[in-house]
Amino acid sequence: MYSYLKGILSEKYPTTIVIDCTGIGYELFIPLSTYDKLPEIGKEVKVLVHYSFNETDGVRLFGFFSDEEKVLFRQLINISKVGPKLALSVLSGLSIADLIRAIQMGDVNLITTIHGIGKKSAERLIIELKDKVGDITSKSLVGNYIGIDSELIQDAETALLTLGYKRYDVRKTISKLMKENEFSTSEEITKAAIKALYKKRNI
Repeated sequence: MYSYLKGILSEKYPTTIVIDCTGIGYELFIPLSTYDKLPEIGKEVKVLVHYSFNETDGVRLFGFFSDEEKVLFRQLINISKVGPKLALSVLSGLSIADLIRAIQMGDVNLITTIHGIGKKSAERLIIELKDKVGDITSKSLVGNYIGIDSELIQDAETALLTLGYKRYDVRKTISKLMKENEFSTSEEITKAAIKALYKKRNI
């Protein structure tokens, strides 16, 4: 029914937003991945929409900043026992790139760091989505690591894990570093990550 909404962002919260479209305010439920990319209140915004209706909750609209978020949300709610609320929690708990990588690598431990996801749910999520997230992968990874050889990142991750750092912390740190710096070797990434992780630990 709805593909997207384009209007003025009149309200913004971590879980919901309101978009004013020519005098009509549409409330949408959003993941944190979308919230982080929203403009200031009063600015124009375009949000992709998933329409949902059931007898218990009535009509609900779910908003997403990117195609990847919307596609992955729809894939998640098609899994048994995963409803819209839990799907939003999944998208809020990990970045799209980290989530897809965890699914493809069968990383149950990383997925269980998401609030509301236990070991069995993580295993079911991996089984259901492992062969379905391929098309999303290239878009999300290129967006985060443009111009960087993925093997360099993987080598850096392996080195940091060997040193005893937690996988979730490693991936979150590397993802942040990739957006702020340019690296040509895995050693550079590893050293920068160690420095960032050490600084975070001592704050």
